[in-house]
Amino acid sequence: MEQQEETFQVTVQINKGMEPTTLNVVAEENKVSGPEHALTFKIKRDKDSETLAVLAPDSDHCWQQLEGNMEQEEVDLIGAAIDGHYA
Repeated sequence: MEQQEETFQVTVQINKGMEPTTLNVVAEENKVSGPEHALTFKIKRDKDSETLAVLAPDSDHCWQQLEGNMEQEEVDLIGAAIDGHYA
């Protein structure tokens, strides 16, 4: 079975008073964990850069950080932008 991957960009206002930041998001099917994390999202500043965080939505439509050091407010902003991409 081949792993599905989708890459897209989201723009979020992480720091108030600063320019919005455009981030690359790599959506991947997660075969390891249970059905609650069927998709995970790698967050990168640039396509070829290091992963800043790995996010996943939970069953309550909230966003969890599986890897990385972002504040929950940043996770929520990026998660909302990802939700908007799929809306």
